[in-house]
Amino acid sequence: MCRLVIFTGTCTKCGEDQVWEDLTQELSCLQAKNNGIFGDCSNGVFQERHEFDQECDQCTEEDEGVGDSKDARKKAKTKS
Repeated sequence: MCRLVIFTGTCTKCGEDQVWEDLTQELSCLQAKNNGIFGDCSNGVFQERHEFDQECDQCTEEDEGVGDSKDARKKAKTKS
């Protein structure tokens, strides 16, 4: 049986639910490796979920001055 390891949690800044795609791992069993495709085995895929909280990409970009911060949007609206 193949294993799919998924990391889910919330952003520590905005609190939105997230699935951390870059941490997700597909672990093929020997039968799937021999067939050449993840999950292509008689027992299928076992999903293993782990809790993991960190800042999401959007909040990280705002901290670095790259993203669109909420304060900047508010200031732009008040100037109009």
